[in-house]
Amino acid sequence: MAFFLVNPVFSSVLHGIVFGIFVFFVPSVLVDIIASLILLKDDPPFSFRRFLALSLFSCTTWILIIILGTIGHIQLDIFVFPQDPFLIGLFTIIPLRSIVVFSLSSKSNLRKIIFSLLQPLISTLTVSFLVVSKITIIWGAFILATTISIVPLIFLLRFIERQGKRIIKVSPMRIFKAFLVDWLDRKNEMFEAFLKEIGIESEIEVTLIRFDSKSNSKMKGIIVISNFHPGPFLNVGSSMLPYLIQNQFETKSIAVFVPHGISGHENNLVSQEDNTKVISAIKTMLRDCEPSNIASVFKTIEVGSAKVNAQIFGKCLLLTLTQSPKDMEDIPIELGKEVASMAKNKFKHVGIIDSHNCIDQVKMFSEEELNNLRSAAYKAIESSSATGTKIEMGVAKHNFENDNPRQGVGPGGMRVFLFKNSDQLIAYILIDANNMIKGLREKILTSLNDIGIDGGEIMTTDTHVVNGLVRAKLGYYPFGEILNQDNIVNSIKKTVKDAQENLEDVTICSSSKNVSVTSLGSRSLENLTSFMYNIARLVVRYLGILLLVSNLIGIALFI
Repeated sequence: MAFFLVNPVFSSVLHGIVFGIFVFFVPSVLVDIIASLILLKDDPPFSFRRFLALSLFSCTTWILIIILGTIGHIQLDIFVFPQDPFLIGLFTIIPLRSIVVFSLSSKSNLRKIIFSLLQPLISTLTVSFLVVSKITIIWGAFILATTISIVPLIFLLRFIERQGKRIIKVSPMRIFKAFLVDWLDRKNEMFEAFLKEIGIESEIEVTLIRFDSKSNSKMKGIIVISNFHPGPFLNVGSSMLPYLIQNQFETKSIAVFVPHGISGHENNLVSQEDNTKVISAIKTMLRDCEPSNIASVFKTIEVGSAKVNAQIFGKCLLLTLTQSPKDMEDIPIELGKEVASMAKNKFKHVGIIDSHNCIDQVKMFSEEELNNLRSAAYKAIESSSATGTKIEMGVAKHNFENDNPRQGVGPGGMRVFLFKNSDQLIAYILIDANNMIKGLREKILTSLNDIGIDGGEIMTTDTHVVNGLVRAKLGYYPFGEILNQDNIVNSIKKTVKDAQENLEDVTICSSSKNVSVTSLGSRSLENLTSFMYNIARLVVRYLGILLLVSNLIGIALFI
């Protein structure tokens, strides 16, 4: 196109095609083959396909610069065509290639320099043969662009490494690379190895309630509440743990319910090994749990915006906390500990659920909101007492049509536990998602009331499997933001009716246990997020300044 703009005849088109093939296409493919086989072999996240993508981006950007330079040549009578626009492109392409390669590759600096420069080098060499011009101008521009790109970049990365090792004790470039490997290829080993280095030894509490059919003594349902946090993202750490627990213990006739306990991001487990420890503990708890068939009716205590539901199952008090329809994120761990401590004065086991069921924007809890939750929880504990020994249970499972993490729904789908006690019909509904769009909870509860359900709660697991996949204001879609809400309500009503069809008398046993794990910890989390935020700002500024200065120098040389 550039050649045709300068001289609009058919031979110019042919000239442009030859120029494109030998200056851009052949060098790119040749360099990508060499890189994948020799220079950056076995260097994730690089692969031959990604080498080609980098070359395509480089060539496209370079061609656009040549076209802009051509317009300048035609309109302003500046630049020698095609030499000058091509050489100006070096001052953009070499910096871009260098920062990508140096940021992501774990190979030696020499290999990184060679790969960063090889494609521009071969293209420049080809141009020196195709274009009649002074060799000194062409190679002088190449050397200057290389110096401007490589030297300050090496100093910047060394500075980042030193600061990272001082503040977070590990290589920040390794963190960045590990993140990309997982984000691009779903390989979590590298990132989890880093998390192990900065994680801390801690304990999480697991509370379990098991329900067995009275008629055949076979297990029917399991509720597992724990204060691990299902993060940090995708398949890293405990992000998938609610589903892993569900998948481990569910059968065709057994349903598993893993709601979000009271926890924050500091309680993210760091590896699959820690997930295995939790699952192993649950196996033990299922075998050793204490039977007690007392139960209570379901009650709701409201204080201000806070709503706390309470129901006794055997020796365990189950509490669900929400302040929907007001925004809510993770309820602070300290509040969970206060409520648990009070409940254990009266009950042997306590399961406290953060319903995590209303969000429009991320907001911290105000002191008044926390006091309301605390007061409502205390009143629920004080007023809870067993009302009988007979309780019926029905369970049902549902996977939403065409649901996937990009739409805000994890692999666990939906589980419904329906309880009938003293003619009261209560539905506990759990969605494998990260929070719920504002207003949907109330819409669902109203629709359930229309079909004879007396109360209940709609909860999400807070799974972070859905995080980091889409460009949304929260970094994910809360349940109900993408999926049609009327379809959701209809699916839930149908699933509740399915659970109602298998209502039967059940026996109850419960257990609680502390599990030793490695978690991210509040200090490590704070240091990591603060450091990465500051480094991201630094790199963006550096890249902007580098490209601006580099291009100004390039343009100034040829005006």
